[in-house]
Amino acid sequence: MLYLTKIRNAESEFTGNEQKIADFLRANVSELKSVSSRKMAKQLGISQSSIVKFAQKLGAQGFTELRMALIGEYSASREKTNATALHLHSSITSDDSLEVIARKLNREKELALEQTCALFDYARLQKIIEVISKAPFIQITGLGGSALVGRDLSFKLMKIGYRVTCEADTHVQATVSQALKKGDVQIAISYSGSKKEIVLCAEAARKQGATVIAITSLTDSPLRRLAHYTLDTVSGETEWRSSSMSTRTAQNSVTDLLFVGLVQLNDVESLKMIERSSER
Repeated sequence: MLYLTKIRNAESEFTGNEQKIADFLRANVSELKSVSSRKMAKQLGISQSSIVKFAQKLGAQGFTELRMALIGEYSASREKTNATALHLHSSITSDDSLEVIARKLNREKELALEQTCALFDYARLQKIIEVISKAPFIQITGLGGSALVGRDLSFKLMKIGYRVTCEADTHVQATVSQALKKGDVQIAISYSGSKKEIVLCAEAARKQGATVIAITSLTDSPLRRLAHYTLDTVSGETEWRSSSMSTRTAQNSVTDLLFVGLVQLNDVESLKMIERSSER
């Protein structure tokens, strides 16, 4: 589990003390071997229990586990940095050659995949796959780049026999949401989780008794609060990637995993359907 990534993505929901802890950990990650919760609490002017609760909020059993994990992440990051002469984590600039841009994009996509996969709760993912497999009807919603990811997933699900729709028009999305029934599934794809149109569709789906599955970031959002299940994605966008390339990479890793999981549930029949669709 990548705790530095979790800290970065959960910042918007931190309390004042939690933000102090987060800032301290990031600023002193290279020196955490000599830091105890008592020493840290004294330096920040907060209680030790606040530090323990912060660690548990991120999924660690306590501060010791969090501290050791962060030390490991820092060491691994240093090894990767030393393995290349290029600063592949930095933003793409107007002075970069195409070769440098290609390497940076490749590394950013690798990071999006690594960080997203590190956050998977595979037991929950298996449950989500089972819920989708039993759905009489599936609606996929999304806007912009997320809509492209949704359309790709819808085509794949159609290939293995699922009744699914992914409409680009937001009015049609809303209409379909209002017609969902109990047992149906809505897969809402939105990295921010705050797009009004997607949130309204999720609200309508819940009201109709459908199960809402959100593919979104770790940040607290209206969509995250509405969803029955969430699948977390991580990406790092910059002004040079307004088309959300690394976000789509992270989202596609989730949707591809859902698809393969669904194929596995009924592999013989699913593979036959895929072969038939390839012959057309």
